[in-house]
Amino acid sequence: MSLTAQTNRAKPETISIDGLFYAYKGLEVFRDFSLHADSNTIVLRGPSGCGKTTLLKLLSGNLIPDKAKDMPSNINSCLVLQEDSLFPWLTGSENICVLTRLKSSQFTNHPMYKLIAPFVNRKACQMSYGQRRLVELFRAIIFRPLYLYLDEPFNFLDEKRIGLVLPFLQGEFIEGINLTMTNHHRDDLELIKSANVFHFDGEFPVSRLERLS
Repeated sequence: MSLTAQTNRAKPETISIDGLFYAYKGLEVFRDFSLHADSNTIVLRGPSGCGKTTLLKLLSGNLIPDKAKDMPSNINSCLVLQEDSLFPWLTGSENICVLTRLKSSQFTNHPMYKLIAPFVNRKACQMSYGQRRLVELFRAIIFRPLYLYLDEPFNFLDEKRIGLVLPFLQGEFIEGINLTMTNHHRDDLELIKSANVFHFDGEFPVSRLERLS
């Protein structure tokens, strides 16, 4: 999990990218790439290795574009990658407090907390992959960045837990947050009706994305 936060909040603008160029180890990934959304929730779909995660890293400031005319600010952004990022020797609660700088009393009343309450006081190394994923998602949501980037957020979650998490990725729970998520094989994220869904075709370099909704 990568966090870049500021105390002062501003209303997030919808994602707008123009003239993005980026190459990695000789592979031209993005060439004069543009994307314009009219929703504060975006779903990026496409096969593995098509550039989705790279785009999230560029948006969040974890990668630097070779060139870009227009990119959203990466200040006050949060990127949650597919890989587990919890400190294994800390409990779930400690992992939340360390990175968000919140006290446990500040988030135990959040409606999503009940999903992690049964195991949040275990050390991360004693949790299942699915349990750790829920802690990571909860931590990102209560951190409330202006720009939240989730890479395959439902990895390691079963159908029941996906259904329980989905409501917290829309509506009042992400009000004031610009949310962008990747998804390579599921239809779950399309249940978020307000989302703009863009599709990567898997061909490089990427200049444009097909908008599905």
